[in-house]
Amino acid sequence: MNVKSIDTDEDVTLPEDVNNALVMEVREMRAQLGEKLRAQAVHLQRLEETLKQLREEQSRFEAEAWEQFAALGNAKPSSPSTPLDDVLSAVRNLLAATSPKQLFSRLTEEGHRMGVRAVLFEVRCDAAWAASAHGFGPSLTEQTMRSLVVPLSVDTPFRQVFELGLELGGNPEVIRENPNVLSRLKPDSQDSILLLPIRACGAVAAIFYADSGGRRELPENAVKLLVEYAGAQLDRLRALADKARAVTDCPGPSV
Repeated sequence: MNVKSIDTDEDVTLPEDVNNALVMEVREMRAQLGEKLRAQAVHLQRLEETLKQLREEQSRFEAEAWEQFAALGNAKPSSPSTPLDDVLSAVRNLLAATSPKQLFSRLTEEGHRMGVRAVLFEVRCDAAWAASAHGFGPSLTEQTMRSLVVPLSVDTPFRQVFELGLELGGNPEVIRENPNVLSRLKPDSQDSILLLPIRACGAVAAIFYADSGGRRELPENAVKLLVEYAGAQLDRLRALADKARAVTDCPGPSV
C-alpha cells in the first residue's frame, strides 16, 4: 500500500461530510452560547430592577422620616434639653448607616453627643454582647467593652427588656442584678439609667444602655426617638440584605 505524505504547506480539503459536521457543531455551540448570554442578560436586568427598587424605597423611607419629624417639631420639642435640629441631625446619621455594625456605632455616638454615656448590647443567641460604646473615656477600653456579655437566661433587668420589649429606667439600683455591667460601666450613684429595647423584624435585636454620666438628667425623649429610628433602620438593612441575597442566590446561567 502506498502512503502519500501530506505537505502541511498545502491546503487540505476536508471531505464534505466532515465539513458539514463541523459546521453543524459550530452552529450548535453558537446557539447554546446565545441562550446563555440571553439568560445572563435577563439575570442582570432583574438585578438592576431590584437595585432601582431598593433606591426608591430608601428615598421614600427618608421622606417619611422628615415628614414625621416636621410634624413633631410643630407639635412640641422632643426633649426640653435637646433641640429638634440636633435630633434631626442624629437621625440623618442613623439613616445613612449601611450596616448593622455602623448603625450601632452611630447610635452610641449620637447618644453621647446628647449628653449620655451609651452602650449598645447586641442580642446573639442567649446573651447580649456589648458591640459599641461612647462616653466612657479610658475607663472602658475596647477590649473591656468587647468582653462585656450579659446572659439572658438569668432573670435580670436585661432579660426583662429582651423578653418583654419594655423599657426600664431609674438609678443604678435598676441594674444591681447585673453586677458585671455595674462594675464595668460604674455609673454614679446619682445617675439616671435607661435600658431600651431595639426591635427589628418583630423581635428585640439589641438593648441600648444609657446613663447621665454624673452630668445632668437624661434627655429621655430624644434618646427614645433615636432608638426607635435605629430599630427602623436595622429593619431596613436586614430587608435589603435579604433582597440582595435573594438576587445573588438566584440560579444564574453557567457560561
